[in-house]
Amino acid sequence: MLKYNSTLVLIYNSFNDPLFQNLVFKYLKTLGKTNKYIFYLVTFEQEYFSISENEKRKLRKNLIKVGIYWYPLNYHTGNFLLFKKLYDFLNVLFLIGKIRLSKNTKVIFAFTNIAASFGIIFSKIFSMKMIVYSYEPHSSFLAELNIWSKKSLKYKLLNSIEKFSGIHGDYILTGTKHMVRQLKNWGAKGKVIRAPTSVDEFEYYFREEGRKKIRERLQLFNKDVLIYIGKLGDLYYKDEVADLCKSLLDLRHKFFFIIVTSNNYDEIKEIFKNSGLDSKDFYITGNLTYDEVKDYLSAADIGLSAVPPTPSQRFRSPTKVGEYLLCGLPYITCRGISEDDSYAEKYNVGVALDNFNDENIQASINKINFLLDEDKTIIRKRCREVGLAYRAKSNVDKILSKIYSEIF
Repeated sequence: MLKYNSTLVLIYNSFNDPLFQNLVFKYLKTLGKTNKYIFYLVTFEQEYFSISENEKRKLRKNLIKVGIYWYPLNYHTGNFLLFKKLYDFLNVLFLIGKIRLSKNTKVIFAFTNIAASFGIIFSKIFSMKMIVYSYEPHSSFLAELNIWSKKSLKYKLLNSIEKFSGIHGDYILTGTKHMVRQLKNWGAKGKVIRAPTSVDEFEYYFREEGRKKIRERLQLFNKDVLIYIGKLGDLYYKDEVADLCKSLLDLRHKFFFIIVTSNNYDEIKEIFKNSGLDSKDFYITGNLTYDEVKDYLSAADIGLSAVPPTPSQRFRSPTKVGEYLLCGLPYITCRGISEDDSYAEKYNVGVALDNFNDENIQASINKINFLLDEDKTIIRKRCREVGLAYRAKSNVDKILSKIYSEIF
């Protein structure tokens, strides 16, 4: 029976990429525990997340124990991008054809739109159902933030295939009601399901010991700590984050800022100093372990989501907001980002700004002060409850379980 309940999982990320580890990998393991399904996992390994051949062998053995068979490919980028993507496409095409024929996979599960753009073609060639998780219009993000030109061939190609995959995929899981509405307006033929990017509620929660440890280590006595987790620049604000922090400190002198990022340390430090902040006002951690992240979240009092408010960002579902809420943190975001802005205001768990300029921050400081001054036990409970309803992993587990029951 297991041979027929098999899925080909296509990830255009590395195995060790936190996006895969914290999202899709957890769903696969949850489904795998039922002993009904086998997964053939194809990843594209980037140098930044490199794994030695010896580690790969060990990983493969451990993955087989939970019903996952791993096929790592190399990721290509840089100059002549279209040719490199074509190479990746042809490389994975032959691998998927081989797996489809030898393992009789019935489903292709693609994570995000770039994988879905490959996946929709493979699903048609090899007659497989396609599930897309985290459907977001990546090409629109890149164009609106002036990373790609709308006149470029790569934009036009990705944009058209993204739309095709959204219309013709069998199950499209997308993070917001806005994208659900857009896909239906496009005439999506499959089932379109709202599934905000989620976080494992059994791993993300407030930790009193973690809070004490970090605040003592950094000497954060009587400080209001804002934390930002993630990249700066490209699809996110960069200099604007430092400017926001300076504005907040000018308005509330007890602020301290923790920046958890993989960006170059010296570059981010220089940006913060150029904004007028002193080194005693902020701390840049670099990459943290999975457990360290939760301790730092527990040490904070408010989180920050730094997505610029361009039109298509309403279709986006930033993971970090789920992490903040489930750890009991309110958050600051921009208006027009996902459904995070409406949740912040409707449930009193955050503040939505028009943008990060000083005028908007001054207009919202009373609301920010209220969230920081509220009894910590009360606000943590409220944020956690909203997070469970809005961004808990178990919500997506139920959706995927229902989909798999329908398919098989």
